[in-house]
Formats: sequence, C-alpha cells, structure tokens
Amino acid sequence: MKNIFFIVAILAIGFYACHSSKTAGGDPGNAEITETYWRLTELMGKPVGPTPPTKKEVHLRLRKNGNLEAFAGCNGVGGHFDLKPGAQISFSNIMGTMIACDDLESENKLLEALRQTDNYIHHGKILLLNKGKKAPLARFEADYSK
Repeated sequence: MKNIFFIVAILAIGFYACHSSKTAGGDPGNAEITETYWRLTELMGKPVGPTPPTKKEVHLRLRKNGNLEAFAGCNGVGGHFDLKPGAQISFSNIMGTMIACDDLESENKLLEALRQTDNYIHHGKILLLNKGKKAPLARFEADYSK
C-alpha cells in the first residue's frame, strides 16, 4: 500500500511540474499570457515597424489580478480583462491618458482592437487578439528582456 501511495505521489508531482504555468522568466519558447511583456508587431493586418531607440514601444501586459497595463504609442492605457475557457478574452474599462501626439490614429486603432477582441490564440512567444474567426486584430510577441 505504501508503494502505491509513493508511486501516485511521484506521478502527481511529475504531472504538476510538466503542466505548471511558465512565466516570462521561465521557458523562453513558451510565454505565459499573464505577466509577460507583449510587444505589438501587427495591428489590423499591418506590420508595426521597430520602435526607434528614442521612443517607447507599443506594448501590453496582462496582470494576474485581471488588470491591463499598456502603452499605445503616446499614452498609457489601463483597464481590465477577463480570461474564460475556450481561449476567450474580453477587455473592459479601457482608459488612457490624454496626451496629444502625432499618431493618435494608430493609438485609437489599438484601443478599438482591444475593445473588439473576444478571443485569443497563444502559441509560444506569439499572442493574437481576434474577433470571431476573422484575421487577427493585433499580434504581439513576448519580450523577455522587459
């Protein structure tokens, strides 16, 4: 009986170790959707070029407590998100600072993409935000250095 208990305990520990969440500092091939710095690489089907060194890049971070923290290119953004089974996600109470800048159009597109998103695809270092089965609204890549 002790041997069976021991075997079950070892199997349970092994299963937990293999299926536990990866963090941004963990396996660089598989970012966790929360607590990862997600750099925007595509918005509404158009590539987002590299950010010049003098500017802060557009990114988002989904906190484990359900808060959204982002930078949209000129303004900081905050709000909430809710993850549901079946890779469903919704964003709510999205607010940003009100600094005027040259590229408010791109910033507004990102905010609209967040508001429209109802599901996601998360594969390794890539996060796609989608509405239904349409092409991704936004594509992000994990950056482990942030």
